[in-house]
Amino acid sequence: MQMRHYYRTGLALVLMMLAVLGRAEADPRQVVEDAVERMTSRIEAERAQLEANPEKARQLVREELADMVDFKRITRMVMGDYFGPSSKEQKYRFLDVFKNSLINTYASGITLYDGQKISTLPMEDGDRRGDYARVRMEIRTNSGKTIPIYYTLFLRDDQWKVINVYVNGLDLADTFKSQFAQGMQQYNDIDKVIDNWSADTNIDTGLKDEAKG
Repeated sequence: MQMRHYYRTGLALVLMMLAVLGRAEADPRQVVEDAVERMTSRIEAERAQLEANPEKARQLVREELADMVDFKRITRMVMGDYFGPSSKEQKYRFLDVFKNSLINTYASGITLYDGQKISTLPMEDGDRRGDYARVRMEIRTNSGKTIPIYYTLFLRDDQWKVINVYVNGLDLADTFKSQFAQGMQQYNDIDKVIDNWSADTNIDTGLKDEAKG
C-alpha cells in the first residue's frame, strides 16, 4: 500500500542518519557530519546486493543499529504505563520483537535513498543539556521539499545513543507508545499486543512526493 511505502521511505532516510551516531564524541553534531558520508557511500556501493537480497539488507541494518540505539530505554518509553505491570519476561520479549520489527521495516526501505541532500544544522542553545543532546538535520528531497529530522541522544558510558527521533514534527517514540496503548485497548493482554506488534504502521512522514510507482 502507498502509505506503507511513504513510511518506509522516511524510515530509510532516518536509518541513514541513525547509523552515524555510534561513536563517542564531545560534539554529537560532529559525529553526524563525519559519518553521513560513510553510510550513504555504503548504501550506494552495496545497492545491487541490498536490492537482490533482503537478508543482506537486514544484516546491514543490524550492524548499524545494534550499538547506537538504546533499545532498552525506547522499549520502556513505548510500553509506557504498561511497562511496570509487565513481567520481566514480557519486557525482554517485547524488546526483542520491537527491535526485530524495526530492523525488518528499515531493511525493506533502505535502498530508497537515492542521493537526497542531507544537511546537519548548527547547534543552538538548548541542543546540549548535560548527558542529553539534540541533533537537527534536514533532508532536501529530489522534488525540492525540505524534511526536518531531529534526534534525541543520551550519553552513556562515553557513547552517544539514540533514544528518540522526530520526523517532520512527528514524535516516533510517542507514536509507537500510542500504538502499544491502542493494542492494549483492543486485546487487554500484554502478550497479545506483543504477538501482534509491527513497526510497519501507516505513518505519513511527509515524504509522499518521494514515493516511487
